[in-house]
Amino acid sequence: MTRKTLCSLAALLFLVPTACGGDKFEAPTGDGSGGTAGTSGGTAGQGNGGNGGNASGGSASGGAAGVLSGGSGGMTSGGAGGTTSGGAGGSAGAPIVDCSGLEDGTPCEGEGDDTLCVGQLCVQSECGDGYTDEANDETCDDGKNGDDADGCTDECKSTCDVDADCDDGNACNGKETCSEKHTCELGNVVNCDDGNPCTTDSCVMGNGSCAHQSLDDGASCGSGKLCLSTSCRTSVCGDGWVDKAKGEECDDGKDGDNDDGCKDDCKFTCKTDSDCNDGNACTSDVCNTSTHTCRNTDISSTCNDGDACTADSCAPATGCVYKFIDEDGDGYSPNTCKAGGAHANKGGDCADRGTNAAAVHPGVKDYFSIDHGIPGVLAYDYDCSGSAESRYTHIYPGNCSVLINSGWLSLAPACGKSATYHNCLTGNETRTQECH
Repeated sequence: MTRKTLCSLAALLFLVPTACGGDKFEAPTGDGSGGTAGTSGGTAGQGNGGNGGNASGGSASGGAAGVLSGGSGGMTSGGAGGTTSGGAGGSAGAPIVDCSGLEDGTPCEGEGDDTLCVGQLCVQSECGDGYTDEANDETCDDGKNGDDADGCTDECKSTCDVDADCDDGNACNGKETCSEKHTCELGNVVNCDDGNPCTTDSCVMGNGSCAHQSLDDGASCGSGKLCLSTSCRTSVCGDGWVDKAKGEECDDGKDGDNDDGCKDDCKFTCKTDSDCNDGNACTSDVCNTSTHTCRNTDISSTCNDGDACTADSCAPATGCVYKFIDEDGDGYSPNTCKAGGAHANKGGDCADRGTNAAAVHPGVKDYFSIDHGIPGVLAYDYDCSGSAESRYTHIYPGNCSVLINSGWLSLAPACGKSATYHNCLTGNETRTQECH
């Protein structure tokens, strides 16, 4: 409530003129005796002007105080009431309008309600005026300098009051604390360096723990060394890392298997088909250029010349072999040979095995007087014709006018049988019938 409002209320209640705007009482000059003060005090109680028992007590301020407090005192004790209450009221009741020399925050009479002295001016207090007005829920006021981290925000609130106010949610930059000046102080940054050049070190923001990610094998770690299995060392053949700078084509750790695509000298098992030659003519040698492994496939089954007179096989040293089937070695095969082939017209041997098999074949021209002794074959069918042809078939006609008249005296005997034969040159003789 402003002072102007108080004055109006007092005038209404006591129906007396006051120093706030009523009749002005000019206090008489006196010597300040107690009797005079008592009379004046009583008069002031009636509203005719109270003096404080001295000249200054007659001021407008003293009169007002006499209405509220001095008048009552005048009724009982006169001078004492006027001096004590009137005088004090005159001093305290004066409205402050000039803030010169007064501390910031001193209440004053200015425009608006709840005006205060700020910067020696009587103004309506507000955030940013440099005065911390706790009545307006301000905890600080730095004039709204635009820096919310200096201990006071531009809303006139402390930057922080407790440590939790400073927590930025990042555990990796340490635990933040609130200082006595209400400023946030940074904590100690988490150091995740494990001293290993072959790891990438990082801090997990959520909990402040460290993570160490291994670099890929082959990453340089300085001084001509490489990261291998998270260790910085010099690369050599057999370490599992293909160091192309050293001419390595592969590296399987020297596992002792040179056929798995990588040999123990860190070279590929193969790069072309010729690298897969196993020295065996009966295999097809192929290099898989993706895995650098050899495939040696048996090709013996492809050795087939289509001729029934040959036995087909494969010799590792030379390759396919087409051996002529001729068990008795007489130059003829028991099978039907391929027309136009290497053994054309050399088939049809009816006896390719047995004691006298070599004498039996389709090319026989000779005649024999003994059974060739091959079971299942006509005894004298030496030329495999299916029947035996006799050599001597002529019968003697009874005279030898010509040499060809030589002949049997009777019927020609069977193959291997003997009978009398008349020879026109030598006469009769015993002869055995020959056949083929």
